[in-house]
Amino acid sequence: MALNLKWTEPNSAETLKTTGEGKSALFIVPILVHLELSSNPTSYPSFKVQRDPVVMVITPTKGLATSIIHEATAFGIQGLSYCHETISKYRIKKIDLESLICECKSWNLICIDPEHLSEPKWRHIIQHKTYCSNLILFLVDEAHLVRAWGTSGFRPSFESIGAFVKGCLPDSVSIAATTATCAPGDATHALGRKAIIHVNTIPEAYAIYEFLWDHIPPQYNRLRRMRMYHSTCPDEYNHKTFDLIDSDPFLQVVIGTPSIQQGINRQQPLDSIAFRFPDTLDDFWQGTG
Repeated sequence: MALNLKWTEPNSAETLKTTGEGKSALFIVPILVHLELSSNPTSYPSFKVQRDPVVMVITPTKGLATSIIHEATAFGIQGLSYCHETISKYRIKKIDLESLICECKSWNLICIDPEHLSEPKWRHIIQHKTYCSNLILFLVDEAHLVRAWGTSGFRPSFESIGAFVKGCLPDSVSIAATTATCAPGDATHALGRKAIIHVNTIPEAYAIYEFLWDHIPPQYNRLRRMRMYHSTCPDEYNHKTFDLIDSDPFLQVVIGTPSIQQGINRQQPLDSIAFRFPDTLDDFWQGTG
């Protein structure tokens, strides 16, 4: 079984900087790095880079998008604010804006509001082979508004951002959120990914745990990123794992024997991965739930 799990910091302290402290570096630097490496391929032969890297930034207002693009221009990065005015301008000139976006030749930075992101055409753009292969980062700016504006009904499209992330973004695309006004885990954890891996035996659980341990970057707390759930773990440990599945945004993987399938009802896991196909179809359906 191939496991392609991405270790991210969806709610790390680095994303919680105050206004004006350089949060834009989070999406400007990756573009500059890809452009530098791709322009000097012989100097960096072991790095996989995109010649036409693209970063998407979800912005709540046109003013913020304009500010972001203006700041990026100082670094030689061309940006596009995908808003009503821009769409109208290209439509009047009879230029296919969506095709230009998919080619990834005109802009390395695209700012778009949640309302336009929820339109069907962006499902088609994100599925375009060229665009999909060049997209390196999906970032939600002012992420506290996902809850503050989305759930209040003021701008319900904010609640659709998570569905777009989970249903449309390739696993290879990094996801980040920036905010200066909410605590870790308050609003941004809905953009992350959490998986439960089902195994048949306890030795399998430890083998997978050891394998993933070696693939977690050393700067992350491995013991917080992964936990196990099986009969030889202390009851206190299993109970805490049960609670952390929904409460801890940093916990990304839980490896469990069939005991985790029996009546365990948690809301946050987005992936249910079976290491081996269960012995019966009933066990299969139990695991998917």
